[in-house]
Amino acid sequence: MFVSHDTAFEVLLLQAGADGREETLFGSCVPRVREVVHPFLVGTSFPEIYLEFPLLGEPFLDVTLLYSNLPEQTRIDSPLAEGCEEIVSFYQRERSRIDDISFGFELDCSRNDASAAGIHFQPRSHTELVDPFCQVAGEPERAALYHAQNARMVEGWSLDFFGMFRGRKSSPLRVCGYINPEAGKRCAKDPILLGKTLTQAGFEDFDDTLLEQAARVLELAPDAIDFQLDVLPDGRLGDMFAIDIRFDTMRSSVVKESFTGGVCADIMKQLMNWGIADERTQLMPDMTFTRGLRFEDEGEMKNYALVLTPAWLKVRWRAGVLQPSKMYMRMAAGDATSKD
Repeated sequence: MFVSHDTAFEVLLLQAGADGREETLFGSCVPRVREVVHPFLVGTSFPEIYLEFPLLGEPFLDVTLLYSNLPEQTRIDSPLAEGCEEIVSFYQRERSRIDDISFGFELDCSRNDASAAGIHFQPRSHTELVDPFCQVAGEPERAALYHAQNARMVEGWSLDFFGMFRGRKSSPLRVCGYINPEAGKRCAKDPILLGKTLTQAGFEDFDDTLLEQAARVLELAPDAIDFQLDVLPDGRLGDMFAIDIRFDTMRSSVVKESFTGGVCADIMKQLMNWGIADERTQLMPDMTFTRGLRFEDEGEMKNYALVLTPAWLKVRWRAGVLQPSKMYMRMAAGDATSKD
């Protein structure tokens, strides 16, 4: 390993908060983030890490980590991961044979009293893994909620992943999926069709304003879009609906161009017009960071990359009302040596 996971995380976290951005975007959360995140930096590969922060209102910073392959006997030395040993072992075993699933933790770093990390599982089309995963997580009843909700979704809106807090029986199951580009385009042109789609899914907390706003988001967004809903313990949907606009770029120059005069600029302008984002939207290009390092390893020159780039933007409604939007910046680090 050229650079330790801890060092890579620190470099990228410092870049994220440089030039006064830390206080503006993250408030006082960074010391807590350092304390909470470092025990979760396990595995042979740097985790896929997302920094989550609002673009309006009181600043804070939460963190999500997703893992690729984890070595056997991997342990996370954190009280927030207590009781997760069977979950990690399950993922280690299944990931060794299915490489398009993912698992990770959602860390609420803005709270000092968080008792456990949220868990994230992405089975994609491997829905046969939902039941055993929920079983080892100690929440077997969540599997039935996931399957029932997936059965209600229209074509092009199928579920792909979910998140939950273990031990909080009253908390909803957060279910998420990708909107097929063609389905997204149809709903962008026809808010009535979007309303029918949500109704079939069992979501009732919308009006014409929400449909028009959501259709506008779908119109502005690139093709990569996902959605989120909350499934309550009794199977009904909660009052939250969200659309995530995904940014598929890692080059700093492309990000800067998009945020100054491209699609990202148009999206940010719309959010500010709706009053769910402020001038913080202008800080993303300067935060974006891509650096390559070269090392000699046993006589061979190898490359190591450090990347911090916008990953997605969340637009969400509660009880039909727009909430402050949130940005997710992706951290990536690792061997970038060509295998050709």
